[in-house]
Amino acid sequence: MAELFRKEVLHIDTGQHSWQEAIRITGNLMLKAGAIEEDYIQAMINSVLDLGPYIVIAPQIAIAHAAARTGVIKNDMVLSIFKEPVIFNSENDPVHIMLGLCALEPGSHLEQMTVLAEILDIPDVVEKFLACETVCELYDFVNQKST
Repeated sequence: MAELFRKEVLHIDTGQHSWQEAIRITGNLMLKAGAIEEDYIQAMINSVLDLGPYIVIAPQIAIAHAAARTGVIKNDMVLSIFKEPVIFNSENDPVHIMLGLCALEPGSHLEQMTVLAEILDIPDVVEKFLACETVCELYDFVNQKST
């Protein structure tokens, strides 16, 4: 795999946002990349409203997603870094790293998730993500393990 994330699916945000706004920001990266239809963004929000903050998978890290095939055009993964804390009312709050996933079929992101797990296993990874000031810095950091 040449790169885990393309530059156009990376975002660094310095504003204060609700969790719903953070999901919309992340979802809009997928929308602009042509990976989803707009209704997928609301489906991601509805998943949290229906099931609680299960998407906050680890301290400071969330993976926004909805059911496979719900408004998905192609498999993709995006990354938003929120410099200001995003609160989900989860034991793993606050969130600073939000991944957005969309998949045509369940399990079709396994290769990307494996590489991503390696990145997230880096000591002090959240601090290193937050230290990125530009999308170029973030791009270089997230793709260093995937080459």
